[in-house]
Amino acid sequence: MQRRKVLVLSMICLGSTLAALRLPLFHPYMRSVTQAVSSKKINLSHIRQQSNVERLKLTRKCVNCDLSGADLSGLDLSRVNLQGANLTRANLNRTTLINGLMASVNLSNASLKEANLQGVDLQNANLAQANLSKAQMMHASLAGANLRQTIFDLAELRAANLMESKLEKAHLRQTSLYGAILTRANLAIADMTGADLRYANFLDANLKGATLRNAQLEFAIMPNGSTYQGNVPY
Repeated sequence: MQRRKVLVLSMICLGSTLAALRLPLFHPYMRSVTQAVSSKKINLSHIRQQSNVERLKLTRKCVNCDLSGADLSGLDLSRVNLQGANLTRANLNRTTLINGLMASVNLSNASLKEANLQGVDLQNANLAQANLSKAQMMHASLAGANLRQTIFDLAELRAANLMESKLEKAHLRQTSLYGAILTRANLAIADMTGADLRYANFLDANLKGATLRNAQLEFAIMPNGSTYQGNVPY
C-alpha cells in the first residue's frame, strides 16, 4: 500500500512537470518515464535502505529499519541501537558492536566473522544460520535467541547469557563458553567439539545428540543439576 501511494505521488508530480513543459501525455519522454516507474526500475526500497545505512552511520540508531543485505563490515558501531531491525544476509565482518542494543533483531544468514559484540543485547534475536566464527561475545545476552545452525566456531562467549536459547545443530567447535549460562537451552545435535565449558550452567538444558568430544567440562553444572567433577576432557 505504501509503495502504491509513492508511485501515485510520483505520477502526479510527473504529470505536473510535463504540464509545465507543455508535453503531451503520448510524448516519447512521458512514455519512457512512465515505463520506468511502472516496471519498478526506480527501486524505492533500495533507496530507502541506503538512506537507513547513512542514518545508522551518522546517529548509530536505526530501530525497526530495513538493513537487509547491507555492507556494514569493519565499522565502529559501539552502543548502537538496532532493536527490531532487519539485518538478514548483512555483512558485519569485523564490525564493532560493543554494548549494542540489538534485542529482537533479525540477523539470520548474516556474516559476523571476527565481529566484536562484547556486552551486546541480543535477547530474542534471530541469528539462525548466521556466521559468528571468531566473534568476541563476552558477557553478551542471547537469552531466548534463535541460534539454530549458527556458527560460533572459535568464538569467545565467556560469561554470556544463553538462557532458553535455541541452539539446535549449532556449531560451537573450540568455542569458549566458560561460565556461560545455558539453563533450559536447547542444544540438541549441537557440535561442541573441543569447547571450553568449564563452570558453564546447563541446568535443564537439552543435550540430546550433542557432541562433546574433547570438551572441557570441569565444574560445569549438568542438566540434572550435578556438577562435573572430572579432570579430563569429556
